[in-house]
Amino acid sequence: MEREILLGITGTQWEMLDDGGQGPKDAEAVEMLTSADYFFKNGKHYFVYEEASESGRKSGKSKIKITGDRSVEIMKAGEMRGSLFFEKDKRTLSCYETPYGQLHFGVWTTGIDLDVKEDEIFAEIRYRMEMEDHPMADCCVKIHACTKGEKSAQMVKAMMERQKKELSEE
Repeated sequence: MEREILLGITGTQWEMLDDGGQGPKDAEAVEMLTSADYFFKNGKHYFVYEEASESGRKSGKSKIKITGDRSVEIMKAGEMRGSLFFEKDKRTLSCYETPYGQLHFGVWTTGIDLDVKEDEIFAEIRYRMEMEDHPMADCCVKIHACTKGEKSAQMVKAMMERQKKELSEE
C-alpha cells in the first residue's frame, strides 16, 4: 500500500439495557473519513492522521497501530486524548483526558479480524466497554484504509449513501 491513503473509521455502540440485552434500535454510529499516512514497520501497520476537534479545527495527530489479528491500539489526540488498547480475549484499562477531567473505563475485546490486501486493509474490533466493572455498551470499530483512487472513491460513495439513508429515516 502507498504511503498516502484514505482512512475510514466507523464506531458503533449498543447501550446495555438493565436486563443485559440490546437491540438494533439502541445502536449509535459515528463515521470519520480522512487522509492519512500509512507505514508498515516491524510487522505492524501504522496509520497517522489529523484529529479534528468538535469545533472542526485540527487538534493533533492521532495514530492507529495494528499488530496482526492479536492487538490494535488507537491513540487519540485533541480535546479527548488518550488511547484504547485492544487485545483479543483480554480486558484492558483505558483512560481519556477530557476538558472535564479523566475518564477511566475497561475494554473487554471479544474479537479482532484483519484482512490485508495489496492496496487495502480492513480491521474490525468488537469489544464491551465497562465502567466500574459494570458493562455499559457493546461496541464495534471498523477501520478501512485504502490507496487513494478507485477504491477510495467507492468508500466515500458508500459512506455518503449511509449518511443519506440515516437522514431520510429521521
